[in-house]
Amino acid sequence: MLAVFDMDGTLLNGDSTAVWLWERAKRSPLRMLGILAVAPVAVPMVALPLTRRAGASILLWIATAGLSEQQLLASCDDFARAFAERRCSLSWKPQALAALDQHAAAGDRVVVVTAAPLCLANALLRTLDRRVEVLGTSLKPGLGGWIANIHCRNQRKCQALAEAGHGARWAYAYTDSLDDLPILRAADRPVIVKGGKAAERRLFRAGLLNGRAAAW
Repeated sequence: MLAVFDMDGTLLNGDSTAVWLWERAKRSPLRMLGILAVAPVAVPMVALPLTRRAGASILLWIATAGLSEQQLLASCDDFARAFAERRCSLSWKPQALAALDQHAAAGDRVVVVTAAPLCLANALLRTLDRRVEVLGTSLKPGLGGWIANIHCRNQRKCQALAEAGHGARWAYAYTDSLDDLPILRAADRPVIVKGGKAAERRLFRAGLLNGRAAAW
C-alpha cells in the first residue's frame, strides 16, 4: 500500500523553505536588505493560493541570486547538515517519524510530497536514513538566481504522484493543511495532524468523513 506524507508541518515542526531562506539571508547584508524590502509584499503573496508561487519565487530569487546549480545543491546540503546537528529551529516530529516507520515496517511504499524545493527536501530527508521517495517543487534559473518552476502544492501534488507512477488513489495521506485537500480526498485513510476538536471540525467541513485527526 502507498502512504503519502506532506513534509512541512507534518514530518517537520515548521517550514523548511522559510528557515533555509532566512539562514541564507542572515549571512549576507545585501540579501537581508532585499528580503526585508520585499517582505511586506511577498509574504502576503505567499499566504494566498493564487499568488503563492510568485511570492515564493521573489524571496527565493533574493536568497539564491548568484548561485550556480552546484552551489545551490551545496547550500541545501549545508543546511541539512546544520539541521542534523540541531543548529537550526527545525526538527522532525517524533510521532510523525513513528508513523512513517510503522508504514515502512508493514512493507508499505512511503512517498513524501512537498511544496518545498525538491533539492532541499532531498537533502533534509537524506538525514533520516530511511527509504522514502521524495517529490517536490522544481526550481529553474532566472535572471541570475533561482525561482519556482512547477510548484508542488494542492492538486499539483496529485499530478506529481500520478507522473511518478503512483496512480490516482492511495491508502494513506498525512498532512497538516487543507491546502492538501486533493491528496486527502484521494486517500482511503486521510489523516490531518495537529489534532484535536478543531482538526476534526476541519475534516468534517471538508467532507472527509473517513478521515481522522492525529495529535502530532
